[in-house]
Amino acid sequence: MSDIKLSGLSLIATLMAGTAFAETEITYWSFWNEPEPQAQVLKALMDEYSAANPDVTFNVVWNGRQNQTTVRNALAGGTSIDLMDADMDGLNGGLVGQGAAIALDDLVASDSPDGGTVGEAIYPALLANAELNGSVGQLPYAFYTYQIFYNAAQMRDAGVSATPATWAEYMDAMKAVQASGVNAIAVESDIAFYNINWFNYLLARIAGPDFVLKAAEDKTGETWRDPAVRQALELEAALWADGLIPEESKGYQWPAGQQTLAFGETATELVGSWLPIELADQVDEGFEWGAMNFPMVEGGKGDVNDTIIYAVSFAIPDGAEDADAAQDFIRFALSKSAQQKMADDALIGVANASVEWADVISDSREAVANATSLLSENLGLKVAYADYSSNIYEAMHNKVFLGQISIDEFVDGMVEQTKGYWENR
Repeated sequence: MSDIKLSGLSLIATLMAGTAFAETEITYWSFWNEPEPQAQVLKALMDEYSAANPDVTFNVVWNGRQNQTTVRNALAGGTSIDLMDADMDGLNGGLVGQGAAIALDDLVASDSPDGGTVGEAIYPALLANAELNGSVGQLPYAFYTYQIFYNAAQMRDAGVSATPATWAEYMDAMKAVQASGVNAIAVESDIAFYNINWFNYLLARIAGPDFVLKAAEDKTGETWRDPAVRQALELEAALWADGLIPEESKGYQWPAGQQTLAFGETATELVGSWLPIELADQVDEGFEWGAMNFPMVEGGKGDVNDTIIYAVSFAIPDGAEDADAAQDFIRFALSKSAQQKMADDALIGVANASVEWADVISDSREAVANATSLLSENLGLKVAYADYSSNIYEAMHNKVFLGQISIDEFVDGMVEQTKGYWENR
């Protein structure tokens, strides 16, 4: 397909040439809430698809973040659903991992409207995350990166001209920001799944990205006594001890922490790439966002280019009545034109590697393009052991992160709770 730009129905007709379905209504249950920009883009894409395929319509239920749970309950009750979406890790630990979604390997290998195959258009590391037990049961179309987002002007004013590559350089940079009269790091005390990324990244950089899953799967719990755990917690504690995270942050309830960036009081936050979008109406005009990879810990086994992501994928429940039409819509939704619309209008990262992202998250696109690996949330725990991930791992970490328990208490607690988890499983 040439690079000549088409518009309106001529573009859609070109993309959908050769597709023919009898009268079909695709029942689609969605992870998004209808007012959200991602939902509005999907509505527009469905309209475009139906314009090119007049016999295909959509029946959409906008369920929001509990979509997978709602879908599973509906399927158990006999409801027919042709297409759904949810977070990638949740799907791998749920519908896909339990064999309740159809394999999409043939779709991955099929022709893309842009030339090549559907799979070849997707970031390879992202597609690798969608594979489970040798098969692809979901296809990601949008995702966020977890990085250290920052006010670029404040970093420059503090004399930080180069991106810190090591933990020592990062600490020096944060101390320079602090010395300039601006708080260095924002956190939300009540959002455990934000704060856990300090621990995730530190353990991944120190001991490698496989360590957390290895520790969780040790039925004795003793792996949590590994020196890497104490080192990571001590590095976190130093952020508080040095005042780089202000003490008053322990009382912040979301979104109080991130609003300090909007007000110019704080320079950085470790969070998802949704942050610039959430603060778009609060920051001053011309606010310049930057995002850096989490630094490497000297002497560690990890890779500074490994990046943790949160992805959203399409899946087709087993037994879907209109699975062929649903797959064809996924093919269209992953095309360059459809993905560019998602990137431009929803300001989110997208799976198609040829698409440019919004300027405010351009550093995130660069991180993905250069990533050695794209790591799943909680380094595999959310997929393998979702209850352990949230009820033990995140919960215990948030207590030690906020100084409610000591490092020794955290280690002993993780050993005992891990042991108990496996004894009662």
